[in-house]
Amino acid sequence: MRRARPVFPRFPPAAAPGTAAALVGAAVRIITAHLAALAALLAARASLASGAPFTAEATDAEVAAETTEPAVTTTAAAADDAPTPAVYGLYPLWEQTGAVDAHGAARVGLRRAQVALGRVTVATDPYLDLYGTLNAGLKLGVVRQGPLRLALQLGGYRVPTAAETRGIGNVNAGAFANPYSPLTLLPLSAAATWLVERRVHLHATATLLQTLSSTSAMQTTTAGVTGWVEWFASPRRSVRLHAGTEGWPAATQQHVGVSIGLRTDHVALQGGYARRFAPEGTSANTIMFDGALLFQ
Repeated sequence: MRRARPVFPRFPPAAAPGTAAALVGAAVRIITAHLAALAALLAARASLASGAPFTAEATDAEVAAETTEPAVTTTAAAADDAPTPAVYGLYPLWEQTGAVDAHGAARVGLRRAQVALGRVTVATDPYLDLYGTLNAGLKLGVVRQGPLRLALQLGGYRVPTAAETRGIGNVNAGAFANPYSPLTLLPLSAAATWLVERRVHLHATATLLQTLSSTSAMQTTTAGVTGWVEWFASPRRSVRLHAGTEGWPAATQQHVGVSIGLRTDHVALQGGYARRFAPEGTSANTIMFDGALLFQ
């Protein structure tokens, strides 16, 4: 008895002359059938893994969920990890930012004590208060659109006579010299912050400073422009480069500096060094520092 042979379809089927179109059509039908079978097998496997009954609609929904959910999660995670922009500068008086804290947030530190009330922030410099220079500042957040932040800030400083002689031990509040009368300083600043990317923030400030005094020689109106760039090694650690010119035209000087910032959920620390240059060739050092407790 002769053993039967299994019959396999021929591929490609034998072609008669002039049947090219028929061959193409057959090839397309075969490929389509194989793809449909593969899709059905994959859908059935996914259905068995999830325990849900297999239907074409369920498969489409699952595919849509699988393609959209990771993107949403990634975006949310990126937003959570984005560094918080600085809400004030480190170089004294002339450096500000366009960002403001959220409503109700507060900071209490060596160089800054402030509370945010809506778009308005009320602040003072405790370090200067300690040396008898009473001061206060009001900051208004004007624009927050996309990566751009704009703010206006008005400050007031009452500098006592001979402020340069006030100190604790050998530590003085500063080298500001007014030996004959007290001074009132009124700086008005416009500041901008641009979030270039997640790890790079740019800050720029233009300031007009009005100095009032009973001594006419001490009454001046000066201006300054400063800028600094902040690069975040991580959302809580950053390095900054500072530069600017201030005191124009009465006592113009320039500065360059570098600083670092560290932040946790409840503490913000920052410190750095700047070098000041005057047109006559003199220069001086400025130590920039601050530490604050954060209350969200």
